[in-house]
Amino acid sequence: MSAAAASRRDLAARVAATVVAASLLLAAVDAAAIAAWVPLPVPVTGGVGLRVAHHLYDAAETLGVGAVLAAALAVVVRFVPAHGRLLWAAAYAAVLGIVMVSLGDRMRTLSEHALDGRFARLIDVVGLLGASGAVAFAPLVVSDDARRPVVLKAHLAVAVVALALDQALFRDEFLDLHCFCAFGAALYGGVAIGPDLVRAGRALVTRLAGRMVVAAAAVFALFGLVHTPPNVVRVELFRQPCAIAPWLLATTVWQAPEPRGPVRLAPSPWLEDRSSAPDVAPSVPTLLPRDAVIVLITIDALRAEVLEQPGIEARFPTLAKLAHGGVVFTHASAPGTQTEVTLATFFSGRTSAELPWTDGGSGWMFAPHPITDTLPRLPSLLAAHGIATADYAGTPFLDTDYGVTRGFAEETRVLQRRGSAPAFKLVDAMVERLKGAGPGPLFLFAHLLDTHAPYARGTGPTAYERYLSTVAISDAQVGRVLHVLESFFGRRWALFVSADHGEAFGEHQTTEHGKTLYEELLHVPLIAYGPVFPACAVEERVGVVDLGPTILDLFGAPTPGDFEGQSLVPFLGGGTTQLTRPLVAEGRLRRALTRADGLKVIDDPRRKVVEVYDLTRDPGETTNLWTSEPARSDEALAELRAFFAVHTWRAPGYREPYKP
Repeated sequence: MSAAAASRRDLAARVAATVVAASLLLAAVDAAAIAAWVPLPVPVTGGVGLRVAHHLYDAAETLGVGAVLAAALAVVVRFVPAHGRLLWAAAYAAVLGIVMVSLGDRMRTLSEHALDGRFARLIDVVGLLGASGAVAFAPLVVSDDARRPVVLKAHLAVAVVALALDQALFRDEFLDLHCFCAFGAALYGGVAIGPDLVRAGRALVTRLAGRMVVAAAAVFALFGLVHTPPNVVRVELFRQPCAIAPWLLATTVWQAPEPRGPVRLAPSPWLEDRSSAPDVAPSVPTLLPRDAVIVLITIDALRAEVLEQPGIEARFPTLAKLAHGGVVFTHASAPGTQTEVTLATFFSGRTSAELPWTDGGSGWMFAPHPITDTLPRLPSLLAAHGIATADYAGTPFLDTDYGVTRGFAEETRVLQRRGSAPAFKLVDAMVERLKGAGPGPLFLFAHLLDTHAPYARGTGPTAYERYLSTVAISDAQVGRVLHVLESFFGRRWALFVSADHGEAFGEHQTTEHGKTLYEELLHVPLIAYGPVFPACAVEERVGVVDLGPTILDLFGAPTPGDFEGQSLVPFLGGGTTQLTRPLVAEGRLRRALTRADGLKVIDDPRRKVVEVYDLTRDPGETTNLWTSEPARSDEALAELRAFFAVHTWRAPGYREPYKP
């Protein structure tokens, strides 16, 4: 063997050992993170046995992906002659390509947000080049210290600390950035321990027992690549979202769970194209007069359980008054866990998936919005029937140009350079408009954002206490509106209070909102209050999607046949009705459907997992029924997929964006 060939062979061995060492380091940190941060599965879903499977699959998949990458790089280095500098240039180009594919959208968004859109393109390019260089050339930095063991240990310590911080800081957010950071840190540490792994490997293969160990490790790694974990294990793998291998395999190899047998769904008009469905006539007789005044206030991130707080009368007197004297829908749900998703659904009457979302806005408002959608919004439908409309917005994306609330005759914008306007400024304008209202019909809308994380306008020692104190701020502002309605409009008014989504405070290991489709984010208050409404609680499962048809109905206007909600007016009159539409929710490409009996299915096409819960028996969503109740689970999943197979926007080249 020539000296050049021997040199390439040694380099190939070092490269392969570096990648394998990185995967071992990553697997070790993953194992520690799983033990430290992921709650033990409940016994009914697997308990300790499921935890063991979680560890085994995570380790096998991490080592398997590392082994494939190591082998590929070793072959290239060994058999593709190239000058050292050319080799590193090729490595840099490869990493840059990976970064652009995996992080391109995220980097563009972060670049737009960094300086309110100034120098966004420059920041984007520098960020992409810098991130790629940090990974591609980090091995060179460590290799220069290869003869100094103390320095190598320092490099390894830095890598471990970086991986631990990655696990702690990116637990339920920025999954693409996490994967990149974790890979880079692991590779950095792998270079430090790669030479030791080369020596250990050479020592092992000289003995039969050692060769058997190597063979067993290879089989274990191969198992992680070729054997798709059961759905229950996949759910656990993604409870620790800082693992890289499951994400890679889910997007390249795994198939989404399918119903395990044939499912025959009952015929339903909601599972068909409704674009030509006839309008739904308003209820007769109407509950409100023709000159009705209806106000809708949505409170950001308002959890339904806030209405169940002890001492609610003292802390939230307005909400308490509404709950005791109005129509309270005890099982109301949001159609999304992000403000824009829910409000777009409410105003358009269609699910988020049915609307085209395109990047728009500038600076910190750069994100996907339904800007190009041309469907009529609720205000336009009301205006067509002679109803005056006005809204009060404290954040830019509720401006007409963003497509969510398009069509209001009067628009009051109370905007700040960053962040949201305080609720009292919106209510000041709304109260002034109410006091000056004439004799005709009127619809007003405001979305109050004081309750949005990080609850900066609140006080208290914990995030939850600060959150509750901001709810009290919103409660007081709703009280101001209620006082004007009671004082000026006799019996011709109605007030609706609801929310865009809930808020998480550690449930399912998440905080804030937008990150899951569990009930802490979907279950929201919905109260209708007015002099003609009875005081009652409605147990029927309803949704914010039903508010549009309800408001149209109260004004005596028909509801478009392709709206996805149904009117709740029969309940407001003290009666009942059968609601047949499915309740669906969306967020970050996940989808959920809740049936009338409380069975809820969550379908996650990115992670290739399905979760099924019985909210009647298990309101905390702790026991996934996918395995234990296959017939019910299959039917619910089939219904969800049948619904979205019809109710999804499609156009050449269009891909539904991930809305962060």
